[in-house]
Amino acid sequence: MEKIKNERGYALVIVLLIIVLFMGLAATFMAGSLNHAKQEKIVDTGNQAVAAAEMGTIYYSSDFERELKLLKEEMQQETQLKLNELIACIELPLGTTCDSELERTMWEEKIDREMKELYVEKILEKSNELDALKLAAEENPFDGEQVQYHVKSATAKKMNAAQNDVNDILVVDKQVKWIEIALNVEGKALNNQKELNAIFQVEIPDSFLDSIETRKINTIVITEDEDLTYDKVFSLTPPTISCAELVTAVKYKTAEAPYECKAQANETLKGFLASLDDDMDPKDFRVFTNDYAEFVCEKNCNNTDFQGINIVVNENDAGAPNNMNNLVNANLFISGKLSVGNNIINLGKNGEKQTIVVKELDVDVNLKNMYNTNFLVLGYQDKTRKAQIDWKNHIEVSNHSNFCIDIDRIDPDDLSRLEREVAFSDSGHLIYYTEVAEKNFVLRDKKGRTNQELTSIYVTRASDYSTFLENCGISMKESKIVPIDVSVPEPIGSGFGLEVEY
Repeated sequence: MEKIKNERGYALVIVLLIIVLFMGLAATFMAGSLNHAKQEKIVDTGNQAVAAAEMGTIYYSSDFERELKLLKEEMQQETQLKLNELIACIELPLGTTCDSELERTMWEEKIDREMKELYVEKILEKSNELDALKLAAEENPFDGEQVQYHVKSATAKKMNAAQNDVNDILVVDKQVKWIEIALNVEGKALNNQKELNAIFQVEIPDSFLDSIETRKINTIVITEDEDLTYDKVFSLTPPTISCAELVTAVKYKTAEAPYECKAQANETLKGFLASLDDDMDPKDFRVFTNDYAEFVCEKNCNNTDFQGINIVVNENDAGAPNNMNNLVNANLFISGKLSVGNNIINLGKNGEKQTIVVKELDVDVNLKNMYNTNFLVLGYQDKTRKAQIDWKNHIEVSNHSNFCIDIDRIDPDDLSRLEREVAFSDSGHLIYYTEVAEKNFVLRDKKGRTNQELTSIYVTRASDYSTFLENCGISMKESKIVPIDVSVPEPIGSGFGLEVEY
């Protein structure tokens, strides 16, 4: 009986030991599980912090790219507004600050330079706004979750095409090609923090202007008339505008060339010349007057400096032929016959080039001592009415002078006499025009024999009427509608890159 009790006691002890062992193992397993769970929780919150930093980087970079897109649209508009100022200068009337191709090119280069500088400035402002977010509250992307992110810093650098900082004193190329923005973002999950660094790169366009796809702007340009005609030299419809009104219109760019006016009773050559601005050339003006002496002369008509102005008078105005000698820098048009009771001498003796244009010439004595003068006899509009060239004793063309004739409008007998009697000295020359291929003007001796050698030296045939007039000192301005190319804004490409450093 006692033996049975002992065996049962041993069995109970063994069971208790097994239970204690099992409970010990269970406790050990539970402790290990709890420790592993804690480690997993730490790893999980670390990953969440990195994910938060990534979300912050994506959020801030996307917002910056959206702002950059809006900025590009703003720059397009600003560029067009700048171009509109150039267009306004070009459109009628053409402004003095854009009336040459060089000035317009410099204007566009200035716009391009200013737009680049403004674009760089605006991007740096965006970078500063991004950096200012470090003072703002943390962003919480999910309500109820302990996950946040915020900007730690944002700094910008101006880089050249070789990716070198242009502010570095050792860098020679200071042309800004890129703006590099270094962004530092911190992510948080519970008490764990992680930082990510991101690099934005914004490209600066080579140009804000497209010079290939241009816009044509019509304007009126005052140019040399390259198609001179008889009717332009002797205007069929004389102007009615006063000279004072014409000068005002020219000043305000509302006048059309050629600049022609009718001298009023109270207007004089001296007063007219004094009214011109420094950038106005007297040679560009033609003044019609009914009283040459009243308009031109003061106490007398000797040695009055015309400064190259063009004076148009009627053939019945005695003031012009009575004061032909000693003209100074004059361009005189007589709309008819020039009749002089004695000599025409000493033209151009002061050294200034001048031009005298008549339809017909009648000199009672001599036409000689003509220097620095273009003397044109053009005849009448009606070619069947042959004009005369008449002189008594001598006709001589002297140094730096041209005697110019339209032989289709001149009396053939007078031409024959001129071929035999005209004399030349120094660099005097005769220029003629005819539209008849077989007709020629040649120099002859007293017996009417052709002197080919002298003809080749002193006589020139003009190939066309406009060239004939130009070679004889006639120049006129005209107003032309001319299309001028203006660049348009160049679309700004994406030029944005993002790189994240883990």
